[in-house]
Amino acid sequence: MVIRTASLLGLALLLVGSAEARMYRWVDDSGMTVYSQSPPPSGEATEIKVNTSTAAPPEKPSTDGQAKEAAAPEKPAGPTKAEIEESNKIKADNCKAATSNLSLYENLGNKLVKTPDGLYKRLTEEERQQKIQESKKGIEEYCDK
Repeated sequence: MVIRTASLLGLALLLVGSAEARMYRWVDDSGMTVYSQSPPPSGEATEIKVNTSTAAPPEKPSTDGQAKEAAAPEKPAGPTKAEIEESNKIKADNCKAATSNLSLYENLGNKLVKTPDGLYKRLTEEERQQKIQESKKGIEEYCDK
């Protein structure tokens, strides 16, 4: 979960861009990959090239006055078979996780739950009901009916 969050944050930073368009990547002391617009205070970082251009360059007119046709090969419309299979696998994994979580939270009682930071805590009834609702939303979203 932490890696996914860090990856999404890094991707968001890449998409936002900056005037200098410089990004740095390094691994911190705890083993986490960090993305930043400034290098780390100490240690080594890899500079990532960021393309901040959002528009295609203007097409130059041909010398004979007619517009040139794009010579790029056509891409197939829609996702490929491999992309669909990967998406279905992820969806099935998410469905399984949501179903498992729903069962866990419905039958939890007063037991301890492991938090993302590795600690254990008892959920209040309100927190437990919130987790149940989140699990049900996950089931609706990822499980075929």
